[in-house]
Amino acid sequence: MSVRYELDHSELEQLEDKFKRIPNNVENIINSYLHKDGAEHTAEAITKFIRVSDPWAPKSRHAKTTKWWTIDKENLGFTLKPKGGAANKPKSFDYLVFPNEGRGPRNPLEQRFMERGLSKSINDIMNGLNEHIDQYLEEEFK
Repeated sequence: MSVRYELDHSELEQLEDKFKRIPNNVENIINSYLHKDGAEHTAEAITKFIRVSDPWAPKSRHAKTTKWWTIDKENLGFTLKPKGGAANKPKSFDYLVFPNEGRGPRNPLEQRFMERGLSKSINDIMNGLNEHIDQYLEEEFK
């Protein structure tokens, strides 16, 4: 399971005036925010929705308490994926691969934490992107 974020056309319209002031560097500025802060913020929002099946079990490595994701950087977007991806790989979070299907003895219900976390983070991504561009404009035109 992975989750993908891309800038929506309506979201871009909100930023259009700022873009006109930095025509030669728009994509680089957007990508620099999305690939670092935007992706990290989204991963943290998703993590809040990940359930721990047995919180009283002995302390073991769990996605809820570690950096479980990898980031695939795309132009004007990113994709978050679980590390590993297969149960036979060390340090794999294989239980994150099919969370919506309720597979396995400790995952009887679909969870949709990827989608819920992405949805929760969209407004924050846009606000952060606006702040990032504003900061760039302040530094550029001092």
